[in-house]
Amino acid sequence: MITEKDFGRLIQRTLLAGVFLSSLLMLAGFGFLAAGLPPGRALLKAGVLVLLVTPAARVAMLVYGYLRGGEHYFALASFMVLALLLISALV
Repeated sequence: MITEKDFGRLIQRTLLAGVFLSSLLMLAGFGFLAAGLPPGRALLKAGVLVLLVTPAARVAMLVYGYLRGGEHYFALASFMVLALLLISALV
């Protein structure tokens, strides 16, 4: 069984990883653009994409944590939210 403290840490690390990776990509993109190099735009787009995907990754971690904790009702609800996020991204 996963403890509530471990569950909170898992969510926190997921969000921090997404924000740090996004920031790193965006800073690199700005640096490349300032230097006049072509990969700058692609890095900026990747940074924005990572920032947009971070909440979906958080919901995925919620599904995982609830399943590990035996909270099947909350896991199902979180999975439905994740499915709606993915469907709305495709539409």
